Order: sequence, then C-alpha cells, then structure tokens
Amino acid sequence: MFDFVQKNSLFIKVVLGAVALTFVGFGVGSYTAATDDPYLAKIDGVKIYKRDVERMLNGRPADAATRQGVLENLVRKELLLADARHAGLVVTAPELRKAIMEIPGLQDNGSFSKTRYEAFLTGQGLNVSQFERMISEDILIQKQLDSIAGSSLVSSAGIERFNQLIGQSRDISTWVLRPQQFADAVKIDDAAISAYYTAQAKRYQLPEMVRAQFVVLNQDKLAAEVTVSDDEAHKYFDQHRAELAPEQRRASHILLTVAKDADAATRSKTREQAEALLKDLKANPGRFAELARSRSQDPGSASQGGDLGFFGRGMMVKPFEDTAFKLAKGELSGVVETDFGYHILRLDDIKQPDFAAVKAEVVSRLQKQKSSARLREQAEKLNELAYQQADSLKAISDTLKLSVETSDWLARDSKPANPLLGHAKVRDALFSDDVLKGKHNSEAIEVAPGTLVVVRVAEHKPATQRPLAEVAASIRQTLIDTKAAELASEKGKSLLTSLKAGKAVSGDSWTPSQTVSRQAPVSLSRDAARAVFSAQVAKLPAYTGAATDTGDYVIYRINKVTAAPAAKPEDQARLREMLGQAMSNAEAMAYVESLRARFKVQLRQQTEDPAQ
Repeated sequence: MFDFVQKNSLFIKVVLGAVALTFVGFGVGSYTAATDDPYLAKIDGVKIYKRDVERMLNGRPADAATRQGVLENLVRKELLLADARHAGLVVTAPELRKAIMEIPGLQDNGSFSKTRYEAFLTGQGLNVSQFERMISEDILIQKQLDSIAGSSLVSSAGIERFNQLIGQSRDISTWVLRPQQFADAVKIDDAAISAYYTAQAKRYQLPEMVRAQFVVLNQDKLAAEVTVSDDEAHKYFDQHRAELAPEQRRASHILLTVAKDADAATRSKTREQAEALLKDLKANPGRFAELARSRSQDPGSASQGGDLGFFGRGMMVKPFEDTAFKLAKGELSGVVETDFGYHILRLDDIKQPDFAAVKAEVVSRLQKQKSSARLREQAEKLNELAYQQADSLKAISDTLKLSVETSDWLARDSKPANPLLGHAKVRDALFSDDVLKGKHNSEAIEVAPGTLVVVRVAEHKPATQRPLAEVAASIRQTLIDTKAAELASEKGKSLLTSLKAGKAVSGDSWTPSQTVSRQAPVSLSRDAARAVFSAQVAKLPAYTGAATDTGDYVIYRINKVTAAPAAKPEDQARLREMLGQAMSNAEAMAYVESLRARFKVQLRQQTEDPAQ
C-alpha cells in the first residue's frame, strides 16, 4: 500500500497473511461497534465479527480453512495494534498525509491526485475517515515490525551450510507399489458398507437447497435513463478539459549527451557546443533536421531529424516537458539541461481532442453523476419496501419498476448462473433464519458498487439422505481403495526393512536412476523429498520410503550423493538475504505469539464455521 509494504511484502505476508496486503477491505470493527451479532474473537476489548472476515474476503469464494485463516490473520493484526496502543505509538497527521500521497494508485503523473483519491473512495464505498483509519493502522503495524524486518545477522559458515543443504544432489531409483496390485486380495462385505454409510452419513446427504426470487437495483441502468443536454455536456467539458482532453505536443530535439558524473569542465564544454548549435539554428532554422541527423546523440530520434512524435504531460523528464509545453508552435527553445545532457527543442505541432471526440465519455460521466442521487433515493425506498412488505417482492417491483427474477436450485456452496447470487452476503441471507424460515425479504444487499439486490426464498428443499442402495457401489470402491493402499504400504515397509538389512528381495522393479536436489526435486512430493534428503547415506546404496497421496508406496534407492559446489559471491549474497528473511520471519512470528500472553484473546465457541 505504501513503501514499507512494497519493500517487505513477503515479511508482512508471513506475519499477517496475504489478505493483509489487499488494497480493499475494512479495519476490524469498521461497522461493527453497534451490532448485536455474536463476535468471533475479542482482543484487548476489540471484537472481530463474521462480517469482518467477509469484508477481508471481499466476495471471493473461500472454504472453511481459508476463512479460519483470515480470522487468525485479523487476530494477529489486532494483537499488533493492541501492543502499539499500549506502547503509546501514534500516527501523526504529517505521517498519515505522506503515506496516502505516496500510494501509487492515487497518483497521476507521479503526483497525488485528489480526483483519483475521491474516485477510489467512491468505488470502495469508503469515506475519508474510514480510509485514513485503515492507513493509520497499517502505519502502526509497520512501526511494530520494521525493527524486526531485515535485522537478523547470518554468518558465512551458516550460509555455506545452507548452500550444501540445498545444493547437494542425490541419484535415486524408485520402486512403486500401487494399491491396484493388492485390490484383488481385498474382500468387503455388506456389513462393512453399512457401517461406513452410518459413520459417514453426512458425506451422503443431498445439501439443503433453495430457489430464490430477487430484484436488482443497478446504477448503470438508472444512468442509461438519464438525459444529458448538449449545453450540460459542453459546460462539463470546458470545466474538465485538461482531464478529458489533455493537450499533446510534438517536438524535435537535438541532444548532446553528458554523463551524470561528468566533471564541471566536461559539462561546460558540452554546454558550449550546444550553445554554438543553437546560434547556428537561430541563423538557419531550416537546418534543424539536418543538424539533428548529424549532431544529435539521441539514437532514437537522430535518424528521424530529431522528431519525437506527440507526447503528453508526464511522458518526458520534467525540464524537457516544462520547456516543451511553454513553446509556441515552430519556436526554438534555449539550451535545456536534463539528466541526459543538453537539449535544443523545436515545437512542431500541438493537438488536443475536441468535444466531439470525448462527448460519449462526458455524457456517461454526467449520467453517472445525475443517477447517483436517484440511486440513493431508490435504495432507501428499496430497503423500506423490503422491510414494510416483507412477504413479497411485488411492491418493490411495482413501485421501482424492477423485474422479479427466479433462480435455479441453489445450495450454499453452489455457483449460480447469475454471479450476483453467488455473492457471500446473498448466500448468507438466503439461508438465514429470517429469510429461509421466516419467509421474509432480505435487506438490500450491496453486491458491487452501485448494485443492490433483495432476495427471498421461493422454494426450499431440506437436506436429504441418499439411500444406501444408491451409494453402496461407491462406498465399496472407497473401502477397497483404502484397504488396498494399506496393503501396499505394509508390503512396502516390509520390503524396505529387508533392503535396509541387506537382504535379497524378489519382484523388484527399479526405475532408471535420476538426479534430484532440494532445488530441483523433479516429481518428488514434499514428503518424498523429506524422506530422500533425510536418509542416512554413510553407506550406499541407501534406502528410504514414503506413501503418496494416491495411495502408492514408493521405495527410494539412493545410489550416489554429490556435494554442492562452494557458493559464488553472488549466490552468497542471495542466500544471506534468504536466510535473513527466514530468521526475521521467525522472530516476527515469535513476537506476535508472545503478544497472546500479554493481551487476552477470547475465541467464541462456534456452532458453525466462522464463515458459513
């Protein structure tokens, strides 16, 4: 979000998780202070609610583990903020102003843009105080963590040990025992199938489902109905001409280059040469292209007679740009000094889009502006009608002229054809007690900037249990696969014991040798790589084994071990940085964990997952 985050993004991700780096989302408790909803966690008096988790996800689909991870990240954030508060750390107004003005997304041509700032806040549904609170919290967290980031020292010996660890290679062959080889030996009776069905009943349920009726209030549709007169459009264009139709200039130049670190005598001599060229050009303006081809040291434009084509503000270095935008058409500049050297400019042309070229955009902007007030009015009416006449969408449809649509059958985790119904807030509303059991309309739900939805349940199917006969074949295969994988593993471990003891085994089927390292483990899984590189190799061949996610059991024969070459200086620098980062991450996580002992963290016992 600002310089610290850009420089230490990996570090911050380790401490607070990737969601902490999103440019949208609200601080904990942004709109939750007055809610009666049960909280998920409380840290030093600050409560975290389900809606805080949803805002951090920003509508992205997420499973229970992801949502639990988001909750944990929010807890860590609040622990850091609690420590900052108790330490008396504050964010001063100049610090806050500087941080906001340096956010690249709020800049135009390298400078803070109030227009972009306001557009961003509108697009994210934020006001100034909410956004400033978010940035202030990020700065406080920065102050808590920047003393740790990059502070760890790594010895040269530690670097070389790490280099040997990741650079060592091992030549291996594999012998794979697959569950299919043992499937014929597995016998599953009906009693086992019935017992599994009973124990895993939830796996064989058809989920609860609803068909939804809904209406959509959309600002784009309202905007399309707004009429904009030509006088209004022309007036807006005149007021925003610089933004809508920025002026572009076409210039030619002659450049005499000089190095940035050149001494004063060299710079003076080059400038004198440029002054002499300028004198010749003033006497013979028609020779500009000729002299540019023969004297200019700009490889990109010299062959074109110095022609740079059209450019707008922000495309050239500032001294060059300032001069180009002051010249009259056909006018020569004086000698202009930049980091590249000394330039002589000639302004060749000026162009600026006229009203006709941007009329469509002007009309669109005005329609959006005018429709904003109408959207607010209709949104209020939408909420009012949804609440006052909660048993139907007819009043909303008749009053606001919104079509009532009906969805297909939807489960909690389904992906509907209409993405508006896939929004987490809509899904939560459809399966809430008030809408599902009470048969009421939902409140107006903002699913995107300028788009609100009201839903109700048209039909409901409770979760139902699939009959045993319908799933028996699937269960039988699951039990066969599970038992066959167990037999493969047992056989593999038995063979491995014999191989390690130096005993002869029959039926072996080794693959050709391949070389692997921790940097290039080829097809090894994490568990397999751990087994191969933790195996004792004092005596070769050495043997180890590991099960795979597919149920295979793989025996690895280590045929050869090759030490890593000594790290080159550039590799040492890279490894030093990696190890330093890892140590800093570990220190930061230890620091955050220590805060749990200082500040009380209360996690409520949930009857359901925090995100469900």
